[in-house]
Amino acid sequence: MDALALYAQGRYGEALSLAQQQARVQAVALSLLALGQVAEAQALLESWQPQESVAQAERLALLGFAAFRKGDPATYRRRALAAAHQAQTPLTLYHLGLSLPPADGLLALQAALDRCEGPPEEQARLAYALARTHRRLGRLAEALSYASRAVLQAPEQPHYRLEELTLLALGGEEPLPALERSLPPLLAHAAPGVRYYALWLSLLLQGMQGQESPELLEALLRQNSSPHQPYDLPLLVLLFKHRPSARPLLSRWLRAAAAGPSPDPLPQALQSLAQGLWHYPSPEARPLLEAALPTLQTEWAEEALRAAAHLAALEGVPLPAPYRRMAQALRPEARVLFLPPELPPPATPYLRTLGAAHLEGFPALRPRSLELLTLLLAHPEGLSGEALARALYPAPNPQALKSELCRLRQQGFEVQPRPYRLCTPIEADFLKLQEALQHHRLAEALSLYQGPLLPKSQAPGIELLRNHLEEQLREAVLRQPDPEPLYRLAQRIPDDLILWEALLERLPEPDPRRPAVRAWVRRLSAQYR
Repeated sequence: MDALALYAQGRYGEALSLAQQQARVQAVALSLLALGQVAEAQALLESWQPQESVAQAERLALLGFAAFRKGDPATYRRRALAAAHQAQTPLTLYHLGLSLPPADGLLALQAALDRCEGPPEEQARLAYALARTHRRLGRLAEALSYASRAVLQAPEQPHYRLEELTLLALGGEEPLPALERSLPPLLAHAAPGVRYYALWLSLLLQGMQGQESPELLEALLRQNSSPHQPYDLPLLVLLFKHRPSARPLLSRWLRAAAAGPSPDPLPQALQSLAQGLWHYPSPEARPLLEAALPTLQTEWAEEALRAAAHLAALEGVPLPAPYRRMAQALRPEARVLFLPPELPPPATPYLRTLGAAHLEGFPALRPRSLELLTLLLAHPEGLSGEALARALYPAPNPQALKSELCRLRQQGFEVQPRPYRLCTPIEADFLKLQEALQHHRLAEALSLYQGPLLPKSQAPGIELLRNHLEEQLREAVLRQPDPEPLYRLAQRIPDDLILWEALLERLPEPDPRRPAVRAWVRRLSAQYR
């Protein structure tokens, strides 16, 4: 049995023993880090002086990770970038991706998985990292896909299964008690990190079912020896601040977190969020939530949703559109742990078409109905029956169009004939995108563009509108000398070699994203040869 294979299965003690017997320094260090023996791993890596340049780069990346485990993310980022510049391997790109903010690190992780030709366990580790990163960006469906891939490739690895269970709890359809029945073996796992995560997930599942357990809270907090890194405090505050028996313990933990603040902006933002949720709905909550939101928007979308939802409730306004999209992806039992009951509902239905297809505030509509709504919104002046049928069907079908219009009217939409016009007020992301481009608000346009317009649609009118929107946005971005808009759009159109080559030209040499962008350009260039 290979030591790395044992490590990938979560059998860290066995992996450590075998790696020590085989004198495999990297496998020993990985096992020590997984077992929480960070100082020992760091000492080992500092004394190891490999001759090969690739091994030197990977040693540097692991030293950076050890620094992160000791609460020093700045050193992690610096060493991971140096390692990726020295050698672009799946491991160095993996640590570069983990060390960067999720929107920047995603590309490095994708490049690492693309380059990985190792065993399934190695690919699973990269898929798990992509799952975590997509989740931090608020993309639950993509995160669940990668988490399930990781579990299939390395079914014995407990962290992968815990991540999949968490994502299923937040956005899946499996019954919550069935998910809870998967936890006992993980709650008894030898690794402290696995036991802690399983306890946290137990609290989440019980809270979603209205069964908060102060005993579980005490067990969780006993295992956490780092109150200065309050990653779990926002959820715990929401679960237990109304439980008199748990309030003293939770209050003590909040004070302990405030007494030893971390220099890292993310723990600071999470601590501010937790304090804001603790004081909500009093006026003291507002400045705390406002202080937390900017960092959370770039680092942790789930917690940004909590901050934005409670701020909106304090202001008496509906949840902003980008967060409504994220909230809609949560199952109803999970939404109660993100959205306060006082949050006003949206006044106008909101049609999501960019990268998705959904009308908020209405029962699920047929794909054809969503296409029809999009076409009617795109032509407020109205369309003749013939023009609408040509736009909706590859071969015009007037009878099918009449049936589809009838379905829309049965759902409560007012559609006037001759020409066909939608009279029911509806907001739509693609209309906001068009307006932002028209008024040269590029940052707003890029925030709205989550992917192609109705990506699964083959309706001729939708394809025409989709291509027109993408070309408008592409031209606007390429006209800008600033690489940031280009980087954001290239991530949304990952196969556009022209965008990626332009980005590589504009990124300055010290930019931490250059190694991943260079690897991506090489991959696309090889495909297009």
